[in-house]
Amino acid sequence: MNLAPAAEPPSAPLPLLDGVAPATSVQPDEPEEPPSTAARTGDAARPFARAGDVRPLQAVTPENRRTRPENRRDRPPASRRRPRRLAFVCNLRPPNPTPARPATSAPPLDDEFEEFDSPATVDALARFFQTEGYHVTVLEADRTLPRRLMTGHFDLVFNMAEGRGGRCREALVPALCEMLGLHYTGSDPLTLAATLDKAVAKRLVQAEVCTPAWLLVLKMDDLREAFARPDGFALRFPVFAKPNDEGSSKGIRATSRCETPAQLEAICRDLLDKYGRPVLVEEFVRGAEVTVGLVGNGTPEIVGLMHVLPAAGPSADFVYSLDVKRTFETSVRYAIPPELPPAHCEAVAAAALRAFRLLDCRDVARIDFRVDANGTPWFIEANPLPGLSPTSGDLVITARAMGWTWEQLVTRIVRSAEFRQGVLRPMLVPKPEAARRRPALAVRALAELPLLRVLGPARPVG
Repeated sequence: MNLAPAAEPPSAPLPLLDGVAPATSVQPDEPEEPPSTAARTGDAARPFARAGDVRPLQAVTPENRRTRPENRRDRPPASRRRPRRLAFVCNLRPPNPTPARPATSAPPLDDEFEEFDSPATVDALARFFQTEGYHVTVLEADRTLPRRLMTGHFDLVFNMAEGRGGRCREALVPALCEMLGLHYTGSDPLTLAATLDKAVAKRLVQAEVCTPAWLLVLKMDDLREAFARPDGFALRFPVFAKPNDEGSSKGIRATSRCETPAQLEAICRDLLDKYGRPVLVEEFVRGAEVTVGLVGNGTPEIVGLMHVLPAAGPSADFVYSLDVKRTFETSVRYAIPPELPPAHCEAVAAAALRAFRLLDCRDVARIDFRVDANGTPWFIEANPLPGLSPTSGDLVITARAMGWTWEQLVTRIVRSAEFRQGVLRPMLVPKPEAARRRPALAVRALAELPLLRVLGPARPVG
């Protein structure tokens, strides 16, 4: 179906698929207020009362006590009177992206909408929620969202919105939900803002999780001053440069790994010009690229560890760039569990659990590491809004390899959010049956892990 037809005004909710039953989509003329008291007491056909139109109260007698609508035993429970209403909030990737950039600026970026969800992903998730009994409304995270959430009477907001704007853009939807008192999935505004800003995330985790030494470049003068220090440039080459507050590997290319000061200066100038955002420069860790998927709260469950390797060639200097992700079918291979010693896997799992706790993630997250030859996991970044495409995405691929179905993964995220907010009791939060049958992974609970060798975390420079 077309999720964003040109004929609809921007303020309208995104329509669902053509095959969706009418009862599960919001009609344009749907009332924005809850049903009247008369409708709730069995007098739906009666118009609103006019002045002087008052009925005398009916006396309650043993004869009519059981026949009153509110006392009938065959009256369906509230959960069966109407489906639970779910707002699926996202940013839909345009079918023909045309970035709205001033004519005098740099050429449009080919990754302008890389973070946004594809129509196929939104389509699949909306259909799945409907099969689970939700009344689904797909909403674009734009300026019309506050009014839509205020008038929609939603029971739950499934948040997948990346947002638009600066480094706090991912925090806008959960902040709005908290202001309106709505239940929502995923991490809260503080966590989403902190994790999108990679330098802030490193400051939060570096007390307990190793992170490469790094430098934040707000303008080219910052880099020149770092090179002009009497004690020399504090970072060891090779280094890695990327936008500080972008997601989905935006701005990360094969040239992001710099061997010389001249290369670093060129890539920093290019990123500052193209994205207009600060550039994070950090020491490049030679070793394995490993990402960890987690679901749940408190002590979350580790879905699995994914080891990303190039399809050909050595992996120690491999860069999991945007171009590689776009051609992952032929450019990389995934080892799940990782092709690493069990002790290295345990260290990565322990670091992921610590980072999840230190960043106060909720319901779901994916955390990226580089693992050096000694087995030390180095924190790269955390993503509390991982992609949920049924056919791609690191978390989905990891879950499927570990015995989870896509439906079980999405269900677990939603149930974790509902349980965390008191919507469900603990016994109603199912653990995917496939997770109990999945192959053994060299990962144990954090409390069972041996203490890791204490390494002094690298401190930021400047």
